[in-house]
Amino acid sequence: MIGFNPATQDAPNDPKFPASMQPLSFTSKGCRLLGTFFLASGEGLHPTVLLLHGFPGNEINYDIAHAVRRMGYNVMVFHYRGCWGSEGDYLWTNLVEDTDSAIQFLKSGEAGEKYKVDRNEIVLIGHSMGGFAATYNSIKYDDINNVASLAGFNAGLFGEFIEGNNELIQFSADTMQPAMEFVKCESAVTLLNEMISNKKEWNLLNHLDTLSGKNWLIVSSKYDTIAPLEIHHKPLVGALKMSGAANFEEHILETGHSFSDSRIKLTRIICEWLSQLKF
Repeated sequence: MIGFNPATQDAPNDPKFPASMQPLSFTSKGCRLLGTFFLASGEGLHPTVLLLHGFPGNEINYDIAHAVRRMGYNVMVFHYRGCWGSEGDYLWTNLVEDTDSAIQFLKSGEAGEKYKVDRNEIVLIGHSMGGFAATYNSIKYDDINNVASLAGFNAGLFGEFIEGNNELIQFSADTMQPAMEFVKCESAVTLLNEMISNKKEWNLLNHLDTLSGKNWLIVSSKYDTIAPLEIHHKPLVGALKMSGAANFEEHILETGHSFSDSRIKLTRIICEWLSQLKF
C-alpha cells in the first residue's frame, strides 16, 4: 500500500483471514518450549520472521512483532529452555540449539498447516544474545539469507575478551546477577565460562566466509553498556566489509541496549529492510 507505514499505522482488516495471536509450543531436545505466534492476515502461506529475544528476555519486542505482521509477515517468538516457563535448563548452548529447533519447526509441515508458514521464506531477527543466536544459526542454512542483528552479541569474542581476567569475569557476573532469578541456571559464572569454552566456535569473526554472503541488517546502540560497540559491533562490521559483504545495511542509534527511547525508529528501519527482501 502506497504511503502505508506499519510502524505507526494499522493494516486493513481481512474478515475472512484476520490477523491473530496464538499460543505456541514445540519441543527442543525433549523439552517443551513456549511462545507466541503472530499470524498474518490474508489467505495462503506467508513469509515468517523468527524473532529472538535476549537474556533473560524481559524485552521480547512485541512492538516489532506487531508492526512486522502488519506488513504481511508471520512472526514467531519463543522462550529458550529454562526461562519464562519453558522446560529445561538455561545455557547459551541450549539457546543456540533451541533456535535451531525453532527453525526446524518453522520448516515443518505442522507449521505450514497450522500457522501458514512458507518454509522457503524465513527471516532471522535477534536482539542481544538473540542476535548472536540468529547470526550463528544462519551459518547452517544456505536457504536462510536474511539476517538482522539488533545490539547483537559476539559470544565467542567476548569469551576471548574475559578469559583469564578474574576481575572482569566477576564484574560481568555481577552485572548479569539481577537477570539470573528469571532463568534456571546454576550461576552467571557458568554462562560466562560457557562463552570462554566456546570462544573459537562462537566467535562470529571465524565464520566470515559464510556470513559475508548473507543479506545483513545490523542495528546497534551508541550508548550500549551491555554489548558495547568496541567488542560486539565494530570488529564484526569491519570484518564483513573487508570480506566483501555485498548486501549490508548498518545503523547506530543514539540510545541504549534495549533501544528503549528509539523503538519507532528501530521498527521503521526493520520494516523498511524487510520490504526490500528477496527470497
